[in-house]
Amino acid sequence: MNAKESNSISISSYLMNLGIKPTKISNGYCLFHSPYRIEKTPSFKVCNIKNLWVDYGDNNAGGSLIDLVLKMNPGFGVFDAIEDIARVVGNSATSHSNSIPKHTKQDIESATESRVKILGIKELGHNLSLASYLNYRGIGLETAKPFCKEVYYSIDDKRYFGIGNQNKDGWNIRNKYWKGCSAQGYSYFNNRSDQLCVFEGIFDLLSYREIQNNNRIKEDYLVLNSLVNINKAIPILKKYEHVDLFLDQDKAGKNASKNLTETFPQCLDQGNSIYPFKDLNEYLILGLRKRVGR
Repeated sequence: MNAKESNSISISSYLMNLGIKPTKISNGYCLFHSPYRIEKTPSFKVCNIKNLWVDYGDNNAGGSLIDLVLKMNPGFGVFDAIEDIARVVGNSATSHSNSIPKHTKQDIESATESRVKILGIKELGHNLSLASYLNYRGIGLETAKPFCKEVYYSIDDKRYFGIGNQNKDGWNIRNKYWKGCSAQGYSYFNNRSDQLCVFEGIFDLLSYREIQNNNRIKEDYLVLNSLVNINKAIPILKKYEHVDLFLDQDKAGKNASKNLTETFPQCLDQGNSIYPFKDLNEYLILGLRKRVGR
């Protein structure tokens, strides 16, 4: 994909593929919240006919899709921007493409732990696409920073990036289109407490911290990353006087909670606090925000 082909890609489709949804669609244009700065009132307009954008809240900054990607990623050069557009939208996309970019079926099938290679780790905040993904999931950047990093990785010769939390043996990684790991294991955050909270996935922990309004951390946290890691985590559970379980409210999660509470009397199933949502992130996005009128 060259610069001309990149700029022919629909700006609105690019943003929506990143999980950034328009607040208004009308008469050939879309209105968004700015994808590269925080604002309460949307002032970022995309003209779908001319395929140009303008940010009225940023001194009328605007331009092509490449200009936008450079604005969203200050460390990028033009080549980096073109590569990012190709990754997000796909080399075969046109200006009318509505396809959602994903790892290819071949990538997913080949993405065993040994095929996922970690290329680099950065503190959260460098990659605005990942910050936008966190925001899409209802998670603030400051909430995620103590627990997650930007992880740059490859599967064979294809490069990607995602939100990563380090586990016992490697990294669990996820973005809007894929979830996997470089090695399977649980993530343990020891804050020297006698209380432990257990979560199935990292976004459950991050949602818990958001719901707590990021109050001072008073518990230790264990993220299983997968229910297959329960047996590996049992030695940690045994160390605590009180363990709160916030596992998913599907059949597998409920069965795991039931087995743990029956085996370890210090474990308390907190599933009722999530009901009727399937997990803490869904509770945060669909439940708590609705209640406070966001």
